[in-house]
Amino acid sequence: MSPSSNLPSWSHFSKPQHVGTRSFVLGMLVGILIALLPWEPVFLWLAGRFDLACFRHEERKVCSPQVMLAYRLKLSYEEVAANPHKYAGKPVVWCVDHSGVSYLEGRPSQTLSWSNEQAVPHTSDRHCEKMLAVVEESGSEGVLLRYIGTP
Repeated sequence: MSPSSNLPSWSHFSKPQHVGTRSFVLGMLVGILIALLPWEPVFLWLAGRFDLACFRHEERKVCSPQVMLAYRLKLSYEEVAANPHKYAGKPVVWCVDHSGVSYLEGRPSQTLSWSNEQAVPHTSDRHCEKMLAVVEESGSEGVLLRYIGTP
């Protein structure tokens, strides 16, 4: 046995360069796929676990489960107006124009009414604000909501 036999083998440094390239490309593809995954459900789940859904507002502990449910349901005005009994009690987060008369996102044809009108904050002209509300019913005056807060 020669004295050099106890030394580590450095032969892997003499391998062709393309052998490591395949692993590198595969790793990059896996990284890109992970980056493209839809992370919104994960963040919403985390928000519920750590009470972050309304992290900018003082009512965060009251509204976070409702905000998560509203974002998960993604109810549209048309759905609620067509089936108000089906969606009664369900939360929605909609951008609302409220300066005397309430309507959805600059669409005066989609009117809203409130069971607790005095609690609804007024918005500036031609500017909607996101509001968390619970569906109560629908009628000739549009969808009837109960204002909860801001998400």
